[in-house]
Amino acid sequence: MSEIRVFLVEDELLHAENTKLSIEEAGFLLAGECDHADKAFDEILSAKPDVVLMDISLPGKHNGITLAKALKAEVNLPVIFTTTFKDDETIKEAAATSPVSYLIKPVSTDNLKAAVTLALATKPLENITDDVKLEDDAVFIRSGNNLQKIQIADIVWIEAAGDNYCKLVTPNHQLVSRHTLKAMLAKLDSDAFVQTHRAYAVNRHKIESIHEKEQVIVMGEKEIPIGRTFKERLYEQLRRL
Repeated sequence: MSEIRVFLVEDELLHAENTKLSIEEAGFLLAGECDHADKAFDEILSAKPDVVLMDISLPGKHNGITLAKALKAEVNLPVIFTTTFKDDETIKEAAATSPVSYLIKPVSTDNLKAAVTLALATKPLENITDDVKLEDDAVFIRSGNNLQKIQIADIVWIEAAGDNYCKLVTPNHQLVSRHTLKAMLAKLDSDAFVQTHRAYAVNRHKIESIHEKEQVIVMGEKEIPIGRTFKERLYEQLRRL
């Protein structure tokens, strides 16, 4: 289960329920929800989410855009705008608040997952020059406003997530780090991990089976591909078990 906490600001019941379902399907946690711009500010600060999903058109003295400006000034939380409007003027006004993304409702699970991942990956790391901290047999990975401690032995696989990011997956967490896959492997400096594909490295102690015909490694419900150039290295590592 992911530790990523999402706060939803939405006044339309149908869209609120649809978006909450997408949040759940994406593996995120609903940190809280509000349907009124004038009430949302204090509730968001109290909930301390990692990301805010913000409808642009909201009832109250404020709207989503002015609320996003207030949040940026106070806590600099990443905001993802959601709206049914598609006009250039609305987009221009929303862009002035530097949102991480802009989603058209109804919000799909795939688009939400991509937007939230981007939000966390681009969130400023205040006073921290590196989002990975090593301690004995554990690693601390930044998740929103927190550093999440992960036992290195619990990491099941590491997955490239864009050009300069990777995702560490354990049975209980999926955390994005500002490192390439290669850099993360060097950082962990553990012979438990072997790269099986240009976008994947696995903990060889966690491998359940290998389907040689399909050229995939089974890690629970996940099937990880085996690249041709990595196959020989993988089998060499497995012979050492």
